[in-house]
Amino acid sequence: MQVGGLGGALSAGLAGIQKGEQQVTQAAQQVASASTDRPVSPNQDVAKALIEEKEGQRQVEASAKVVQAADQTIGSLVDIKV
Repeated sequence: MQVGGLGGALSAGLAGIQKGEQQVTQAAQQVASASTDRPVSPNQDVAKALIEEKEGQRQVEASAKVVQAADQTIGSLVDIKV
């Protein structure tokens, strides 16, 4: 296995974490902008925004596992695993 391949895994994991964080932020803003004072319009579907927020959370969790697995593999390759 090439170490460069693991660098790609780390990059992909970090990019996935960033994408997930952006999705959570956008969904949270949609939920926050929906006010209980007025009826929710069709384009401000709170349920959809909450689902998207959960999807973003899962994206971050999965990407963090990719980063963790790549880190463990690199540690095993250079024999510094604790």
